Amino acid sequence: MNAKTKKLLTYISLLVVFCTLLTGCTPKVEKRYQQYVKALISLNYLGVSEDYLAATGSSEADAQALYEKNIDYLTDNLLAYYKVRVDNAPEIREQYRELAKHIYSKINFSVSKAYKYGSVYLVDITIYPIDLFNQTAPEVSAYIEKFNEDVANGVYNDYDIAQYETAFSTGLLDILNKGCDQMTYTDPIKLTAEIVEEGKTYYLTERDLLDIDACMFSTVITQTEDTGTDSTEEGE
Repeated sequence: MNAKTKKLLTYISLLVVFCTLLTGCTPKVEKRYQQYVKALISLNYLGVSEDYLAATGSSEADAQALYEKNIDYLTDNLLAYYKVRVDNAPEIREQYRELAKHIYSKINFSVSKAYKYGSVYLVDITIYPIDLFNQTAPEVSAYIEKFNEDVANGVYNDYDIAQYETAFSTGLLDILNKGCDQMTYTDPIKLTAEIVEEGKTYYLTERDLLDIDACMFSTVITQTEDTGTDSTEEGE
């Protein structure tokens, strides 16, 4: 049993990397910027690419790659948070990828029409933070406590590592997926993002992208060092 680590609850860090791409062609700048921000969020969290492609001129392959990268980020953080090892059971990671998609499918946000403030354009974003981890914490804690008791009582003595991790993950995934189906949110947060215009290009600042991500979950979110903010070029 020394190869089987005790299950612990630790702090979770969830960070999505945002990237924006090439060309936007809507006629009015206020509507264009609103659509751009909404499409950017929808792609990165929901995997909905139609509006993003229309707003940016990106390829479907590139758009899908951005979404998949964000799913991988959340998947890795979930595995780290719940101390789930996948080295000996790679299929578990795929189950957590599906959970990540399930979680992101529940984001709740709205984007207002852009408006001019001095020399810059601003966009107001309202986000209802997902409260999944607080929502499920009592049930998860009880589950982990019971699982550790079973470990101490020798229930899993004959399990190999893959079987052990699979047994733990099955119950945990059930709790979290049911929590997603009954998702709760905390009070809405209103953000104001600045559209940075440089010649024929425009984009959101890295700071605004990080702020958007930080508000998607009610848990505290830390930053990673690598967050992309490619620019978007206006159509003629």
